[in-house]
Amino acid sequence: MVKYNLFLFVLWLIVIPAALIRLCTKKDTLHTLKNRLAFFTNSKPQKNTIWCHAASVGEFNTLETLIPYLKENFKNHEIILTVSNIIAYEQARQWSDKQIHVSIAPLDFPIIVKRFIKHWRPAALLTMENEIFPNRIALLKKAGCKVVWINARISEKSTNFWNRNLNLKNEVIKNIDHVFAQDKLTYQRFKKLGLSSPKLTQTENLKKFRASPKVKKNYIKKINKSFAYENTICIASSHPGEEIIILDAFKLALQGNSNLKMIIVPRHPKRMQEIINLIKKYNFKYSVRSKNEFPSINDQIYLADTIGELPLWYSSSPITFVAGSLLPIGGHTPYEPTFYSSAIIHGQYFSNFEEAYGKLNKNQGAIKAINPSQISAAWEKLRNKDFRDVTILNAKNIFYGSNEKDILLKLIFEKVSI
Repeated sequence: MVKYNLFLFVLWLIVIPAALIRLCTKKDTLHTLKNRLAFFTNSKPQKNTIWCHAASVGEFNTLETLIPYLKENFKNHEIILTVSNIIAYEQARQWSDKQIHVSIAPLDFPIIVKRFIKHWRPAALLTMENEIFPNRIALLKKAGCKVVWINARISEKSTNFWNRNLNLKNEVIKNIDHVFAQDKLTYQRFKKLGLSSPKLTQTENLKKFRASPKVKKNYIKKINKSFAYENTICIASSHPGEEIIILDAFKLALQGNSNLKMIIVPRHPKRMQEIINLIKKYNFKYSVRSKNEFPSINDQIYLADTIGELPLWYSSSPITFVAGSLLPIGGHTPYEPTFYSSAIIHGQYFSNFEEAYGKLNKNQGAIKAINPSQISAAWEKLRNKDFRDVTILNAKNIFYGSNEKDILLKLIFEKVSI
């Protein structure tokens, strides 16, 4: 922990410049910056709290599965939800009520974490998926707080990092009460880190149990009036460097069918102008969602640069390319497109959902494509309705063939019980 805190001491010197940059770039507001430093305008909770942390939108989507059960199982506690970025913060605020409070998570400097603990008095910390903050964990344990990691995942790269930093790793592991690993590979990696069997449970990925929002059919019909369903592909959660590969694939696909359409949903909507400039280089006709434009029949691309509308785009497209997978980013969820009956194409990088994509590829539930020609060919292959229907059915059988949600949640809350 000494080296880690020395590293934080150096970082402390740039906190103010970094804060100003985040304010100027609108990555934070004055309110969220105060939260990061554990300064709060709201009054202290009347009861001890259950602290639930989810880094970003993806992790918070998983946490939403648990929130109703948390409220029911911990009626004598208040709940503090924390996230790490402003987009997830806006989503989390929708859950705010008399029992639930929402905040940006504190930075991992000891003085800040202590102030956070003093204000919220957490009795348990439930961390979703993949964030480890050594001071947070150590200081919570010192305060008598239970520390549980839910739907945990860890990459091979991260496993190797922790095994190279033995003192820090051992300090973290001794303070964790239980880890629920989201798949077999993750379970094995935690074992490799030295977590004992009594502290470790392999579960299903909670993402598959998330209640996906219903999409109004009239919205889908409106989209498909100009972007015909059979001719449309959704590009879900694209990152910088991926759009150029996708647009090259689109250019190739159009050579075989000039009626094809593409809906691009960037992971970060603020990149709208960057993507528009790229689309213009290809001379594609387009319209932009955030400009209140609706796709016309002459448009080839619809840039859906908004938050929270992916279910609509999945429902409007029989095929989805799940991005974040053409570059070493780790990929994004295959569960949602499958739920909305959109067949999946993905790239070669999917460490965030390694076991899920492994099962899909092994059982013909998705197609892996790593370059423009392969993506174009996979799109053409899935435009055959019979083949596509079989692919979607295979994926649904893998993810939704059995529903062990209640059993899994009961197991989690037994470990969290205070």
